[in-house]
Parts: sequence; structure tokens; C-alpha cells
Amino acid sequence: MNLSARFEGFAEWCDGTSPLYECISRGVASDADLLSLAEEVPSERSPPHVLLAAVHSRLLADTDHPLADYYPSVTDDPAEGDPFPAFRDFCAEYEDELLPVLHSRRTQTNAVRRCTVLFPAFSHVSREVGGEPLALVELGPSAGLNLCWNRYAYDYGDASRYGTGEFALDSEIRGGSPPLPDEFPPVASHVGIDLNPLDVRDEADVLWLRALVWPEHGDRHRLLAGAAEIAQHHPPDLRQGDAVESLPDVLREIPNDVPVCVFDTQMRYQLPESAQERLGERIEEAAERRTLHWLSGHEAAAEWDNALTLRWFDGEEYRRLAAYEQHGKWLRWLP
Repeated sequence: MNLSARFEGFAEWCDGTSPLYECISRGVASDADLLSLAEEVPSERSPPHVLLAAVHSRLLADTDHPLADYYPSVTDDPAEGDPFPAFRDFCAEYEDELLPVLHSRRTQTNAVRRCTVLFPAFSHVSREVGGEPLALVELGPSAGLNLCWNRYAYDYGDASRYGTGEFALDSEIRGGSPPLPDEFPPVASHVGIDLNPLDVRDEADVLWLRALVWPEHGDRHRLLAGAAEIAQHHPPDLRQGDAVESLPDVLREIPNDVPVCVFDTQMRYQLPESAQERLGERIEEAAERRTLHWLSGHEAAAEWDNALTLRWFDGEEYRRLAAYEQHGKWLRWLP
């Protein structure tokens, strides 16, 4: 797929959820100068995501440019009309500042509301291992905000609230009976493996996390800010490395009698097919030698619009555990 088509595809993806990015992406798709700028992003890093986030990060850093007037994340009274001329002008004016970002940054979102799906999933795995403390290993954690899941509170509406923290994640249960114990499952350890882990104590990394959240998604910006503040006080254990290649070394650090739960949320789609296969093989090999479960939120759920499935590997077979809106707004428990 050529670069113009990738921006057209991105625009279609934005339909209904980000009119701003939909309009800008369609403009970029037919603009030779902007496509040339987007080519500075390594193709495997999703040029539409990175270009738009690079511009967003510059605006969030308090840039005084007319483009800022169109961004709800920057102004309380966003302008109406076509933002593309201002976007094009902005990129021409700030190209020198944008280029280092395009070369070095990558898509690394932390959709912390997905923890509303992980909480019952971890509870399910905990029951399977008799309540023994779990060693959690996240693949592709970015800044590791989902590793802090047991420091958040959870509000499922009629299904009640769990946890005592002031920072709460909310979600709607649309079916099934997810296991929601009064107390969080015990955790023995938690670690994340990422090619380029982000540090929530670093202002530039936090700014990039903010920039990756689409401008109209005010609720996601709010949740990100709350989770980042918690992680700043309780920094997660993050290791730099290839998730597939580094996983065996991390597993060897965990005592053999401690049950392991490896998990990821929308990380596998970024891997080439060969790496996905190798990851599955390594998980299955490790499960032959120790108690290990794998939760992976990746596969599309055609039965429900805009949903993904959380897949569970119990050491012997794969099953669907839950369907959920990609940012965790709702979940449907499947077993």
C-alpha cells in the first residue's frame, strides 16, 4: 500500500471518532509535499500516526499558530471549518522541529481503560492457579501504565465499584458475568518489555503519550493524566528489548513455582507475521515447563462493531475470554 493510500485508510478509520484527523488525513493523502514529509517516518512505524502525533506534540508544547485553534486538546473553543490549510502551513513552518520527532518516535499509546478488561481477566487466571500470586509480564507496555492496574479503582456502573483508589476507570458490562472479586488478585511481580520504553518521569515522554491521544478524545486525555500521575509515584519495572527475543530471559528470572501471566493489548498487530508466530511458539514452549497463561487483546471480533477479543491461552489451548471496545468503554464476558 502506498503512502497516499495509507493516509486515506487512516482517514476512514477516523470516521466518526476524529473529524479533525479525518479531514487532515484526506488532505495529506493528496499533497505531495506532506507525503514527502511523512516519508521521513520509517514505514513500519505508521506514518499517519507519527506525523499527526508529532504535530500534536508541538501544539501541546504551547506553539502559537492558527492550527492550534482547531484542536480541542489545546483550546476550549475549537474553530470550525477546514483545518487542512493551517496544518499544511504549520508543517512547512516547523519542519525542522518535526523531523527529529518523525525519525525517532513511534506509536506507543497507553489506553489505560483497557485495564477494565484486564482486571477480570487477571481474576480469571488467578482462580485457575488457586489464588497463588501471579508474576505478570506485559509485552509492549510503552510507559507501563497498564502494569499499575491494581492501583486504580474500577467503576462498572450497576455491577458496582472495586478498589479504593481515587482514580477510577469506568466501563460498561454488556454481557456475561466477568469475575470481579472484592479484592484484587495477588501479584508476585510485574515487569514490562518494550523496544523503546517510555518514562513517565520524563516530561518529553509524557508529552509524547499525550500527543498520541487524538485531540477530540478528552476522556482519554483525562485518564492518561491520572494514570501517569500514579505511575510517577510508583514507576513500573520496564526492560528495554525485543518482546519476542527478551521474553525467555525475563521468564528465567521468575521462580519456577510462581505462576506466570504474560499479557499484551494491541501489540501483536505491530509485529510481522513471522514474529507473531515465533512469539506464540515461545509462549507454548514455556508453558510446557511451568504454569503459564497468556492474555492477548488483538483479534477483531466481527460479531460486535468496533470490538476486539481478549484471547486466553491456558497452557493447552486458546479460547476467547472477552470482547471489548478497543479503548475499554465496554466489555462482554464470553465464557
